[in-house]
Amino acid sequence: MLNKNKQKMRRTRGSGLAEAAVAATFLIPLALGMLDIIFIVLANQINDTACKNAARAAANQTNGNSAKDAALKSLNSFQPSSILPSLQLVSLDIPPTADSVACKTKILVILPVPVPGCSQVTFMANAVEPIVVKQQ
Repeated sequence: MLNKNKQKMRRTRGSGLAEAAVAATFLIPLALGMLDIIFIVLANQINDTACKNAARAAANQTNGNSAKDAALKSLNSFQPSSILPSLQLVSLDIPPTADSVACKTKILVILPVPVPGCSQVTFMANAVEPIVVKQQ
């Protein structure tokens, strides 16, 4: 009778370890995928905010040259990192007859846990702001 209880305990301990190993094969990739998604969402938000700020800065200037300088200056506050290496001003459109400024930025995201075939993602953002100061 005592031998049967010991054998049953041994099987129970071994099955717990096997269950943990099977669960880990699903949970670890899921956690790493969620980490990538978090960085993607944050990078997209950073890009959208930077684009909006650049468009606002350009809209507060009196001419096209100072508008572009102001937009670039607003993007200079971005600090590159190993995951977010670059944020660029793609275009700044200030039509002479329009009453708004259109800005387009691009950010590169290096995924912390690269997925096979996809180790980096590029996001584009567009923002349009009304011109506050009358252009000369």
